[in-house]
This record gives sequence, C-alpha cells and structure tokens, in this order.
Amino acid sequence: MDLTQRLAFCKKCEKRTFDPNTGIVCSLSQRKPDFISNCSDFIIDPKEASKIAAKSYAAQSVPQEESSSNPIWGIIGVILIVIKLLFYFGRN
Repeated sequence: MDLTQRLAFCKKCEKRTFDPNTGIVCSLSQRKPDFISNCSDFIIDPKEASKIAAKSYAAQSVPQEESSSNPIWGIIGVILIVIKLLFYFGRN
C-alpha cells in the first residue's frame, strides 16, 4: 500500500488530525501513516466515510449523464437547423 492509499484510508478514521506542515497525520503518533496493509487503531468516522462515498458516487454518475444527453441535444440542434433552412429556401 503506498502513501496515497494509506492517506485515503486515514481520511475515514476518527483518529486523524491535520498538521499544516505535513497534512493528514495520525493523532496517536503525530506522523504520516506508516502501516503496511492495515492500521490496528483504525476507527471509522461514519460522517466522513459517507461524505467520501457520496463524492465518489457523484463523480462516477455525472459524466455518464452528461455523455448520454449531449448526442441528443446535438441531433435536435441539427434537425432545427435543417428545418430553418427548409423554411428559408422554401420562401424564395
């Protein structure tokens, strides 16, 4: 587990604290996380864990919604342009 993965783990722990010089640190050791695969002192912070889960869900769902609606608006735009051209050239 690299430091980024350990910090992601620590962000969900009640025992995390923030040091302005170092960033997220453990409140027990006052250091960056140095565990290998699991922290024996980990206690989940339900509030923070649900925030992170909601952000992750929102980040995954937004691009899918945007990508599925963009082609529809493009097609509608092309149809409206064709109709406008037909009316314009139909009058002359």
